[in-house]
Amino acid sequence: MREYDAVVLGGGPAGSTVATLLAQAGQDVVVLEKEHFPRYHIGESLLPATVAIWERLGVHEQIRATSVRKPGGKWLYGEGEVPGEFANYDRKASFKTTPYSYLVERSTYDKILLDRSFECGAEVRFGHTVRDVLQDGDRVVGVTASDEDGSTREFRGRMVFDATGLRAVIGSRLGLREPATVQRMGIYTQYKAKIRREDASAGWFIGQMFYDGWTWLLNLPGDEVSVGVVLPVDRFKELQTTPEHLMQRMMQENPLLRDGLESPSPSAPVRVTGNMGNSCTQLAGDGWVMVGDAAFFIDPCYSSGVHVAMMSAEKATDVFLQQPAGLPISQEAFNGYEQQLRHHQTYVTRMVDAFYIASRNTSVQKLVLKFQGGYLTRKFVTFVGGDFSKNAPYIARINEYHRFLNWLLPNNESKPENRPDYPAELVTETAAGREAA
Repeated sequence: MREYDAVVLGGGPAGSTVATLLAQAGQDVVVLEKEHFPRYHIGESLLPATVAIWERLGVHEQIRATSVRKPGGKWLYGEGEVPGEFANYDRKASFKTTPYSYLVERSTYDKILLDRSFECGAEVRFGHTVRDVLQDGDRVVGVTASDEDGSTREFRGRMVFDATGLRAVIGSRLGLREPATVQRMGIYTQYKAKIRREDASAGWFIGQMFYDGWTWLLNLPGDEVSVGVVLPVDRFKELQTTPEHLMQRMMQENPLLRDGLESPSPSAPVRVTGNMGNSCTQLAGDGWVMVGDAAFFIDPCYSSGVHVAMMSAEKATDVFLQQPAGLPISQEAFNGYEQQLRHHQTYVTRMVDAFYIASRNTSVQKLVLKFQGGYLTRKFVTFVGGDFSKNAPYIARINEYHRFLNWLLPNNESKPENRPDYPAELVTETAAGREAA
């Protein structure tokens, strides 16, 4: 039976990054992908820290040619805004020579990445669903997978890279998967529309905060516009509505979407991703490692998902390539990798927590707006550009300040239980927190 150097589960950005880097290094690698490409996926807003990985993979020019250039992102706090222009980085930024990124159609983007894996010599098998994880004692030695004809076979390798996203095949199979304390969901779709906002038209990510959630507006290639809402799962259940109806109300009542688009025409179905926040208690073991969303996913509010996926894939692959050829690979080889990933997880979680604290307390929002500019903004830009652990003390202080201010400056009027019509508030609330629907 043929044995590969590596078996990669999933052909998204994390899996294709692993496969390309391994194939470039002369490794025998197979990618098992459940779907067929191109296929729709969410996560269209990318970060400048990823540019160096595209350069290493040899795909930057293709991405540039098929994407909308993204100079930065803006968060709307009611009548104010928190801008993060990538060119306004601090001295620790890794993207000083490329202070920009892209807004992409993920079906095109992911296909570029996986096609590159094939070009470099990786074996890519579409329509293959992983059925079980093969183990020799505690060591993972491969998987069984079935194709669309129902035929099942084993794929064995010296290393198995789990890049199966939120499904986390190995993490789920070994009982390592843990949901986040607060479960949030995304509801999203695409429209054909003319964008009224100059910043959105120019490629900026635009997000608008509401109580414990937010909406987004993105300009995609081909006159497509991506819109969506992120909110707690229990809040959505309280609304007693459908995703389609909520999205319709968003388009009619939410200030960003209502005023930012002209004559929107639906071009895609409304889609839902539930229970987005997940993590695994262990990221590697004997013969296996988890990369991308399979390792952890926190929240999409800082567009961190694709960058963490590709960054983790790059780091895990480099660890693999540093191991002695032909010998089994133990969990200990990935201790440094796990430590680095946990740092990223900690700092992104802290900033996400601070974001949602501000969404629930309008007094905190006002102070955030008041202290914009200068070195704090530059540190924030370095973070949102993808350098999630470059300014760890700053990130820790931001989280602590938000928590302290939330305790010191309670804002009861922003609490949904004090408002008679929370469902309407969900889609109309401004950062001032005072406009009853």
